[in-house]
Parts: sequence; structure tokens; C-alpha cells
Amino acid sequence: MPDVNYSVLFRQFPLDHLDALAPVVAEAYGVPDYDARTKIRKGWGFLDRNATEEDARRVVEAIGDLAGGVVVIENAQLRSASNPKVITGFESGESGVTLRLQSPQEPPRVVEWLEIGIVAAGRFSEEIIQREAGGDQQKMAGMMVGVGLFMVTGIPPGLLGGGKKKKEEKPVKSVRVITFGRIVTTGGEQFAFSPDHFDFAGLAEKKQINAAANFRAFLGELAGHTTAQVNLGARLLLENRSLTFANYSGLHDFETELLWMHNVRSDRPA
Repeated sequence: MPDVNYSVLFRQFPLDHLDALAPVVAEAYGVPDYDARTKIRKGWGFLDRNATEEDARRVVEAIGDLAGGVVVIENAQLRSASNPKVITGFESGESGVTLRLQSPQEPPRVVEWLEIGIVAAGRFSEEIIQREAGGDQQKMAGMMVGVGLFMVTGIPPGLLGGGKKKKEEKPVKSVRVITFGRIVTTGGEQFAFSPDHFDFAGLAEKKQINAAANFRAFLGELAGHTTAQVNLGARLLLENRSLTFANYSGLHDFETELLWMHNVRSDRPA
């Protein structure tokens, strides 16, 4: 039986070309138009994650140059990024940005503008994070580090749900929404931060009156000084639109999009 260990990645963000791609993907996979659109939407840049080499090459030929075409990468060769480190502030310089890390053991990290490969933003409710963690407190804590909140605020996972409750207490459904940013370098380092727990003094005269405006300004600073790719969430914010339009159903969607972006960079060999 052939190995199904190849991924097929769009070269350009597929949701920007959904109407053009859907009929071609439908024909290539022998599925209805609706299923093709669902496959494209849920892939977050990936068309296939478990294809044989033969099937992957057939899809490449079927799509051709449409919407930039697709690329095939063996799953073992997919470039991954490191676990995110939480940052709490920054200073901009002529050649790059100095990131202040939350961990007292970590010195400030100087990142040159050319090193910044991806600028990203996401937004989830605590309920989504709890559901994705499946009640696992350790996993939930790790996910909160990933969104740049847990280590910054010191919130123990039990306060986010799943902890022990008194019998007479009724469970309270959390409606708190967590917005966060992520910076990924071309070498795969990741830095996460929460705008509500971040020092935006580095914006200087660009500093705004609230965290949401400063968050957008900081993303703009990073994107404006670099050739970095910008994920859908950050694109929406920079267009003064709501992050809710990104329709990330969970952290998995956000992470998949970043994995796709990290692997279709122009500096990667074809």
C-alpha cells in the first residue's frame, strides 16, 4: 500500500481564491462543489495532509498555475516552529526590534526586521480553549502560554474551568474572549503576547489610548518594517475589521495556518 505521507499546500491563501479553486478541487478529488469548498476552508492553506506521492502530483497537475498553484512537501520535511515564548514589551530600532521576554531567565531577544517571517493575531473564548484541552489542566496551561496569557497573568488553569468546585456552586460558563498576537521568525522561533498584558511604550508617538488600538498599531509596525507574511487575523485588524471574521474554530485552525505560512515562504527551496 502506498505511503500517505505527503502534504499539498497552496502557494497563496486559498480563501482569497475560493470561487476559482472550488470547481477544480471538486473535479480533482471527485467530490461535490460544497465538499470542495469545505475542504479548502478547513485546510487553512493545506489542501491535503495525507496524500500519496502519486495523488499529490496528480493534484499539482490538475490545479496548475491557478491561484498560484500548489506545492508538495513530504510530511517529514515540513518545517515546524518552536514552542512560543511570552513577551511583555518591545523597543524598535533601525535594524530590528528588541523583545522583552516574560521569563526572568531569558535576556531580551534582538530580532532583525528581516528575521521576522510571520505576524499573526488570533482570538478565542476561554470555552474554546477548555474544549480543545479536553479538561486536561496541563494541556490547557500550555495552550494559554501559546496565546501569551497564562504566564503573563499567572492565572492558574483551575480558574479557567475544570478545577474543583464546591457542590453547592453552579457551574458558570465563561464568556471571556482572549485576543493574542504571535511573531514567528524565519528560523522558527515564536513569540506570543496578549495586548491586555503588554507594554506598548515602544510605540512612542504612535501609542494609542487603549490596548486594542495599540495592538493594531504594533502589528502595523511589525508588518510595515518587514517582508513578513501576515495571517488572516492580523490582516483583518490592519484593515480595521473584526477578528471574528477570521472564523478560527479553535487554536488548531490558527496553528495550522501558521504551519502553512512557515512552509510556503519564498525562501524555501521549491
